[in-house]
Amino acid sequence: MSMTVIIIICVTIALVVGPLMWLRPTPRDRQLERLRGHARSRGLNVSIREIPDPDPRPQDRVSSGGKPLQPTRNVARYELPLRLPGSVEARHAPDWEVIRLRHDVRSEVEEAVSAGLLPGWRFSRPGLPLIESVVDRLSAALAGAPRGTAKVDGNAAALGLYWQERGAESEVDAIADLLESLRPLQIELSEAAAREEARQHRLSEKPDA
Repeated sequence: MSMTVIIIICVTIALVVGPLMWLRPTPRDRQLERLRGHARSRGLNVSIREIPDPDPRPQDRVSSGGKPLQPTRNVARYELPLRLPGSVEARHAPDWEVIRLRHDVRSEVEEAVSAGLLPGWRFSRPGLPLIESVVDRLSAALAGAPRGTAKVDGNAAALGLYWQERGAESEVDAIADLLESLRPLQIELSEAAAREEARQHRLSEKPDA
């Protein structure tokens, strides 16, 4: 067999095998597949999001030339559908968001301290009634957030946790447990808002004495 033929065969094999090697899942791909598969088994939906960095580092705020930057983070939103009771409309559900800081908020964010929110977290969209019982329940849930959590939010459709997906299935279980622990609170607050709206409506229709 001539050298030319051998070269042609080697090149052909490389052209066929090379793309196949690129298509092989990497260890990271397999990890994400396990995490997201386990999330689905716990009733969670997963979507990839690019969000504004809730707590950028000082060096990420300004370029080397002094130009202001808008740093972002790529995270996965692990979402638990809410399914409000039939007697409650979407407008009754609180729309809120808390972000996790890279440093302790107690020395910088007085509002979070006065609200009693778990240190290391800050409200970025208050939405919730900032009363002790509500904030305590939220704080207790946030204590279970896995490392790599950027923020947690809630609205009429779902509760969500934004995560960098670093860890094992146990972290996914922690996320599912956290969101499931917040579901009763979100529903209770929605029902309370609906009752208050109905009460106000009755008062407005009551004839003057």
